[in-house]
Amino acid sequence: APAAQASPVASIAMHASSAALLVLACAAGAAAFAPSTPALTGLKQTAFCQGPKLSAACRAPRAAKTTTPSMSLMETANQAVLLAEGGMNVSVAAYLAVLLGTFVPVVFLITLFIQSEARKAAESGQE
Repeated sequence: APAAQASPVASIAMHASSAALLVLACAAGAAAFAPSTPALTGLKQTAFCQGPKLSAACRAPRAAKTTTPSMSLMETANQAVLLAEGGMNVSVAAYLAVLLGTFVPVVFLITLFIQSEARKAAESGQE
């Protein structure tokens, strides 16, 4: 007996849900690596401040950097503590990226193994 084929509507729905899951996984992965701590927010803003034409927002941090005197040892230690505390924070998106990146392929491989073993058993006449 020929195998039952899925209707075109079910096939489109399956592809749409797969595409939505892929977009969600990519968004979670990208959000996992975005700086979110107060100590690292300067990295996000100054990354786009390059080139000959700078906006006022990009010029202000550079001007502030040039006019500030050298920091005292205590200020430097405070910033190091902030970086250390912020570096240990892990966002929810990072947890989701790790969990989805681990469990989705594992479930896929287990399902693939079960299907291939069932097909081998059916071809050899075993049940």
